[in-house]
Amino acid sequence: MHTYKSPKNPPPAKSGIAVTQFDTGETTDAQSGGSRAGYYAWAGGLVFAAGFTALIWALGPMLQPFLDTLLPDQGASWYYWKLPVRDFWTMFVVWAFYLSHQFAIWAAIYWGQKNLAEFKARPTSGLTKYNLMALTITVAFVFLHLLQTHVWFDGLAQDVPILTSQGSVIIMLSVILVIENPRRGLFLGRGAGKPFTARVSGFFRRTHMYIFAWALVYTFWFHPMALDPQLLSGFFYMFLLFTQVSLAYTKVHLDKRWIILLESYVAIHAVIVAVYNTAFFGSADMWPMFFAGFAFMFVFTYMYALNVRQKVRWIVTALYLAFVAWLYLPAPVGLGRDPTFLLRLEVLWIPAVLYGLLALFAGLVYLTLRKR
Repeated sequence: MHTYKSPKNPPPAKSGIAVTQFDTGETTDAQSGGSRAGYYAWAGGLVFAAGFTALIWALGPMLQPFLDTLLPDQGASWYYWKLPVRDFWTMFVVWAFYLSHQFAIWAAIYWGQKNLAEFKARPTSGLTKYNLMALTITVAFVFLHLLQTHVWFDGLAQDVPILTSQGSVIIMLSVILVIENPRRGLFLGRGAGKPFTARVSGFFRRTHMYIFAWALVYTFWFHPMALDPQLLSGFFYMFLLFTQVSLAYTKVHLDKRWIILLESYVAIHAVIVAVYNTAFFGSADMWPMFFAGFAFMFVFTYMYALNVRQKVRWIVTALYLAFVAWLYLPAPVGLGRDPTFLLRLEVLWIPAVLYGLLALFAGLVYLTLRKR
């Protein structure tokens, strides 16, 4: 437990009764008797993620009348889970729900930034009013989306390309790299100079909640809550990310192990999508590219936020290189993947996109700040 020492703020009462310290009516850890409500909310978010994903799966067979009308897959740019006929009122409803969700969470973020500045310097292990608002908004719209799926099925995919949904998540992962640069560096624990300055990182720290809220809410309403393993894996990931957004200003939100888990889970989701597409739609077998690419990010960037010995890092790096070698070695020693994929440097495609967007975003902000 820690206490604030300021002539403007009296110490908490010894009786254990929470003493209001800020004009916002919030209480700090010291004032609330060391509340751990933030951790309980985080654990509840994990349970909710698993439970609601199971609920989507359990109710999935009820969507069979919709699924029976879907058209055959037509390639990488085709979104399979959209109805063959676009109905105006169906799309009006889903867009209305999406925009309501989007502006509601943005409004909560705006309120939090205006009223909870104290918690940026001293995050709490309890819960703030923002957390309660964000959690309520999230749960309400999650249930609303489930209802919308079972009544109208279609999501935003009828009106926007699939690349926008995938791209929004990639943008989020790239922005996280900028924000975490001061803490773990960009490659092998080493940071970078211009344009990755403290002012650039600070800009993204101030604005990232709006960016992430857009990426998540937009992707959330892009897909129907159907039974498919690809969608189930994606929604489970979405619920974890919603939990993170909802717990801003808490210590959980800044926990580096939790952040790394959120960044790394995308590898699992990508592999499930790739394997399923190969098995049921005859798509090219691209799971090694996705897994090796996102694993590259963990081994050479994410891992360096953890307080582990250098020996452990080298062991993890060696295991990763051995895995990559196994992918392209001929059977039965290895997987026997076509060596031409290695020559195309497929392992580096994901890192190239993330680092490329990272440099682009940081460069644009750096130039804008310089002009100011």
